[in-house]
Amino acid sequence: MVALPVSAIAQGLQNGAEVSLNNGVPREVANVTVEQNLGARIPLNLPLTDSNGRKVKTGHYIDGNKPTIISLNYSNCPMLCSVQLNQLTKSLNELDLQIGQDFQLLSVSIDPKEKPETSLKTKQKYVEQLRKSQPGAAQGWEFCTAQQPIITKLAEILGFKYTYDSKSGEYYHPAMLAFVSPKGIVTRYSLAVAFEPEDLRKAIIEAGDGTVGTPVDQFVLWCFSYDPDSNSYVPQAWKIMRLSGAATVGLMIACLTPYWIGRKGRNHPQDSDDLAESPPSPPTPSA
Repeated sequence: MVALPVSAIAQGLQNGAEVSLNNGVPREVANVTVEQNLGARIPLNLPLTDSNGRKVKTGHYIDGNKPTIISLNYSNCPMLCSVQLNQLTKSLNELDLQIGQDFQLLSVSIDPKEKPETSLKTKQKYVEQLRKSQPGAAQGWEFCTAQQPIITKLAEILGFKYTYDSKSGEYYHPAMLAFVSPKGIVTRYSLAVAFEPEDLRKAIIEAGDGTVGTPVDQFVLWCFSYDPDSNSYVPQAWKIMRLSGAATVGLMIACLTPYWIGRKGRNHPQDSDDLAESPPSPPTPSA
């Protein structure tokens, strides 16, 4: 599915972008979108620089043990990134899953000129908002920078299409969260600026592939599917109907079993009494 971000259009209009008369979309953001490459694999050897200036690779975060949420942002973004990440921290504050324990977050800057010192300040800003509810955020949420070829490769894999405006020095880009399995497979996207905590939870559990959540969580997730049009999880009617049918049959069996057992128990003594009370057969006369 391809999503055209309204927020990116608003960003373009705010910066005085020219509007095309053909479709009403600013030319600067005509190709700003996300192609949901579900099933794509994130290479584990892409070189990054973390907020402390250390050289790491994507496999440091996609470690085979926990799912990872990936976002592409940049610290000097005038509007969209701060709105998106503020909304994300708001939902994370309401989430019962723990950053660093149940899942990880990786935010990669799309600005190749961004320095680790800048990304560190950005990280501290959002980690501070999670200090009480997510004590593992400082270790479990990293803000990294990268060179342009690496940014381009990661963006292509994720289907993240953005553009740079040389006049303003800003990037027009969509809002995106990519949910990645412990093995590096993209399992789900969120293209909204705001994130419902329950939808965020379901996406993390789905990406965890059995490593996150309880059996009840896995069962609930089985009853729901992700609807990219509404950008949320919706009940799967056929699964719920099948489950209801199975529950009805199970209830009928549970109700009828005592009746069958009682009837069987009553029939056996009656058969024995009939045999005991039956008169002996008369002797057969000899020839």
